[in-house]
Amino acid sequence: VLLVTILVVEGIAVAQKTQGGQNIGVNRIPPTQCDNWVRTSNGGHFASPNYPNMYPPNQECIYILEAAPRQRIELTFDEPYYIEPSFECRFDHLEVRDGPFGFSPLINRYCGLKSPALIRSTGRFMWIKFTSDEELEGKGFQAKYSFIPDPDFTYLGGILNPIPDCQFELSGADGIVRSSQVEQEGKTKPGQAVDCIWTIKATPNAKIYLRFLDYQMEHSNECKRNFVAVYDGSSSIENLKAKFCSTVANDVMLQTGTGVVRMWADEGSRLSRFRMLFTSFVD
Repeated sequence: VLLVTILVVEGIAVAQKTQGGQNIGVNRIPPTQCDNWVRTSNGGHFASPNYPNMYPPNQECIYILEAAPRQRIELTFDEPYYIEPSFECRFDHLEVRDGPFGFSPLINRYCGLKSPALIRSTGRFMWIKFTSDEELEGKGFQAKYSFIPDPDFTYLGGILNPIPDCQFELSGADGIVRSSQVEQEGKTKPGQAVDCIWTIKATPNAKIYLRFLDYQMEHSNECKRNFVAVYDGSSSIENLKAKFCSTVANDVMLQTGTGVVRMWADEGSRLSRFRMLFTSFVD
């Protein structure tokens, strides 16, 4: 009887929301950040639009949290908390994923009157989307996030040493991006982890093409331990173009005139290396 009741109520709700085609072709706000978002080195907070007042209809807000290397993310929710309840959170809901993308593993979908319990990531990224449909709004949510040490990178004496600053800049029609520059310029000491960034600027009105000339990953396929990542436009996670941590690296064509190459290698992966040619080109 309970199951039948739930199905009947759910059917009525679906019929109400789709009556007159109202739920088809709704002009939604493009996926973006919504309302206030505070960032600090220790974490921050964000909230649904208008919180603690009623959130507006037809919203789609995406928040991408990024911790520093060797850290994870903890997410907690303040009171009051209210997102329109529905069976399996089909309508208004908060979706949390364990990673930087909308296709990262799903942690859960949340709605209703009770705020979610503490949520933890398994890596340094968390992807969050808040969605509201065209009716039945609520107060929404305010979430606080903080960073904690990643237990995969700890030892009995405590947390490993911090990673030193390591950045390089290149520009022009072409040039070579190479990991050997780290040792040659003394950016890290032998035995230290590597977390270095190369920013490449193309000639005016040009784009960038990257071709690997040499590439070797120690502990291949262990992507937490070492990788080479390529970003298109800036180092924001939204602009991640490619990430290489296996035995093969492919050429990369960027759509902007700014490229960012990042190499991460922990203390046990210092034999990892790469060398690539960048070329400026115009369509």
